[in-house]
Amino acid sequence: MLTLKLLLMPALIGIVTLVARRWGTTVGGWIAGLPWVAGPISVFLALEQGSPFAAQSAVQALAAVLGMLGFCRIYVAMAPRFSWPWCSLAGFAVYLGTAWMLSKIPLILAPVYAVVLLGVVLTLRSFPHPDAPPARPVPGFDLPLRMAVATGFVIAVTKAAEWLGPAWSGLLTPFPIMTSILAAFTHQQQGWQASARILRALLAAMFGFATFLLVVAWWLPGHSLWATYSLAVGITIGVNAGVFWVMRRWPAALRL
Repeated sequence: MLTLKLLLMPALIGIVTLVARRWGTTVGGWIAGLPWVAGPISVFLALEQGSPFAAQSAVQALAAVLGMLGFCRIYVAMAPRFSWPWCSLAGFAVYLGTAWMLSKIPLILAPVYAVVLLGVVLTLRSFPHPDAPPARPVPGFDLPLRMAVATGFVIAVTKAAEWLGPAWSGLLTPFPIMTSILAAFTHQQQGWQASARILRALLAAMFGFATFLLVVAWWLPGHSLWATYSLAVGITIGVNAGVFWVMRRWPAALRL
């Protein structure tokens, strides 16, 4: 299992990074918003801790998307005046504070899903949309460092799952590790405007991300892992394809 984690996660973060470089921050952010980290964590939890554990964790993970929204909003609010370490630390504090509050209240799947979708809409409507800055050279260590950070986080969360329990394992599943990597590296290399653009596109992908967790929490207890995660991935791609189409056809709908 450790070998699988060490092989899978670097490949996924590498793909997302290269897509962003090839097709720009908007497409890169949209691709990054897919459950590249949360999906494997959920699968590993199911394999190592059992399907009921993973399904319960998915409910908490869905609620914790609100923390992800908070990370993105505080990061972009601070980015014009502060460097990426301060923006990232503030975002992490918001995320962990949100997770702590969510750990204190009972969470019911359907209402949580509705609140998260509303939160995505409201966050997008208040999010800045600056012009794209000119591209700058990227250092050679950039991609390996991104891969190492993302892989280390996935290993840490899945290894600590038994000690953390399903609630906190779920609340940490969508921790903005890939989001912070993309935001910080883009901020440092391309400027805060590019970072804001990639975070905005990532937020638009949260409709599919939330739906992925909804399907896992609802479908996994009575079905196989293969059926559950195949269905979740298929629906996620369909939802985000629809959102991307709306972004292109009616950009004023969510001020996208």
